[in-house]
Amino acid sequence: MKTGVPLKVRMDEQIEEIETVSEAADFLQRWPLERRGHVYRSALNACSAAIAAQISEADAMKVFTGFARVTGILVDGDSLDMTMEARTVQSRMPKQGRQAPK
Repeated sequence: MKTGVPLKVRMDEQIEEIETVSEAADFLQRWPLERRGHVYRSALNACSAAIAAQISEADAMKVFTGFARVTGILVDGDSLDMTMEARTVQSRMPKQGRQAPK
């Protein structure tokens, strides 16, 4: 079942549109093994539960959206370039309270 407006995510410099829980689950199956943590498992479990009709598809997509947001792969259509540029700048800045490497 389509959920309305497609969710856009970026992986390997490719943007994908996720419209269904099945597409979200397929995307998660391709997620790099070394990046599979608690948030990943929550999203995968939610998608699996929705496919088994144990939770609503809307709830599963909310969990997947949270996963995309936390991992930094959620694409905002109008601000795509600004988001990528901001992420690059942020990654070069030291965390607050820590000194920059010398």
